[in-house]
Amino acid sequence: MQKGPDQEFHPVVFLSKKLSERESIWSVSEKECYAIVYALEKLCPYVWGWHFHLQTDHAALKWLHTVKENNKKLLRWSLALQDFDFDFHHISGASNKVADALSCESFPESTG
Repeated sequence: MQKGPDQEFHPVVFLSKKLSERESIWSVSEKECYAIVYALEKLCPYVWGWHFHLQTDHAALKWLHTVKENNKKLLRWSLALQDFDFDFHHISGASNKVADALSCESFPESTG
């Protein structure tokens, strides 16, 4: 998101990815963490070298920087995220209406 002329924050880009069969059985925390890793891989040219705020509605990800070696996947992702200069900010799901609307399965089917 970035500030517009009206001094309000507006989304700049939306990303999505269909999970593989293997990825779909991961825990919620693993899926949420993977979403951040995936997004930063895609957006690296735009955020590399800049301090930015990462907003997530998954409060558990705040512990990511303290992950222990018992989950190699999360440890690997935690190390990859250390290359970026960001602060985690929890935003409640109820106030994250843009993301909720995009993840909602109630969109009508395309008739094209």
